Amino acid sequence: MSSSRGGAGAAAAAGGGGSAKSNVVKSRGRIRVRGEGMVQGTTQAASAQLAEIVVGSQSFRTLRQHKGGVQKVLTTYADAIAKAEKLGRAFELVIKVHPDRTRPAIEEREAPGDALDEALAAARQRGAQRVAEIMKLPHMLSARAFAPLIGASHETVNQKRKSGEILALDGATRGLRYPKWQVTDDGRLLPGLGDLVRELTGGPWTVYRFLLNGHPELNGETGLEALKVGRVSEVVEVARGISHGTFA
Repeated sequence: MSSSRGGAGAAAAAGGGGSAKSNVVKSRGRIRVRGEGMVQGTTQAASAQLAEIVVGSQSFRTLRQHKGGVQKVLTTYADAIAKAEKLGRAFELVIKVHPDRTRPAIEEREAPGDALDEALAAARQRGAQRVAEIMKLPHMLSARAFAPLIGASHETVNQKRKSGEILALDGATRGLRYPKWQVTDDGRLLPGLGDLVRELTGGPWTVYRFLLNGHPELNGETGLEALKVGRVSEVVEVARGISHGTFA
């Protein structure tokens, strides 16, 4: 750390009548921050690894006696900035200062959000719990359990999932699960499912909700009920309207 006092006094003596400017500068001090392993070389290269922070004279006199603490605070602050920018969340730094001049204790913790943040977090938690409940339902099958229903191997089931012919839902802990109801009583895949997957581009859970929700355009029937009775074109049209943001 360096003070601005000496330089200011020299400027006032050389300039004559510069006492007003000198008094302003004297009231401040400069903290110089240097990067570790600073490269020795040109002035330009050296200055690129230096930064100065101007503080009040009283603050300067205090901080120059606690260089280690200042270093710890600035380093922790820089780490918190990097973490907040990477994760997109706010963090708090709680600094505990001791009267015996030992280095400060710094606690970093995630900052509490506002009411909206808390509501969104609660909604996400409820959503995660609901997903877990759905994945545990008896009709949610693994690929090996689903494959015999359509007379195929589990490798074929996986291929058909990738091509959009079969619906599979991904849970946090149970892996992929295949709803049993997408197979008809005679062992065929649900008609129109592939077209539905292509129209509803929000992913498997979007398709799942569409199939199990009732729709006024289908006289209140769910997408699944309508597909099972052969109303494929009507179901796909409703899905297309939802996907494009138009409603009947």
